[in-house]
Amino acid sequence: MGLARGEGKPGWRELAPLQGGPTPMDRLIRQACAHSLWPLMLGLDYATLELYHAVGPRTDIGRLGSEVFRPSPRQVDLLLVAGVVNTKMAPVVHRLWEAMAEPRFVIACGAGAISGGLFADSYMIPEPLDQIVPVDVYIPGDPPRPEQIVDGIQRLAAAIKSGEVEL
Repeated sequence: MGLARGEGKPGWRELAPLQGGPTPMDRLIRQACAHSLWPLMLGLDYATLELYHAVGPRTDIGRLGSEVFRPSPRQVDLLLVAGVVNTKMAPVVHRLWEAMAEPRFVIACGAGAISGGLFADSYMIPEPLDQIVPVDVYIPGDPPRPEQIVDGIQRLAAAIKSGEVEL
């Protein structure tokens, strides 16, 4: 006697853990969100050139679903900050982050965005980026290479899929 159709195998509804873990729909939403990150590129100084180069044919972040740079914060879910955030730009960065739709993610590209870089002891650098907006991924370097930017986007996608980052 053979098994009836669907007998002996758990259905997609039974795949969810009993302890309140992610359901199959949650996993599907995380997968879709991880592979369709639309960035708002905020270039503040020399690190912007490397960020532009990451879109080029050699590194091609289009294969990650992130090639469409949107001009409006209402259309994006990823804020790529490249460069030093000074006293005048800190409120602008925070306002852009608040205008983004949920879920929203931030990648700090380079030493300038992470800690102020060469200008960390200056009067014009108020605080690191993680004290202005919550940062999900840090990309080291001054300026970071385009390959590092692609790796940072891949690390963010992996963190979204695994549930390390809240949606």
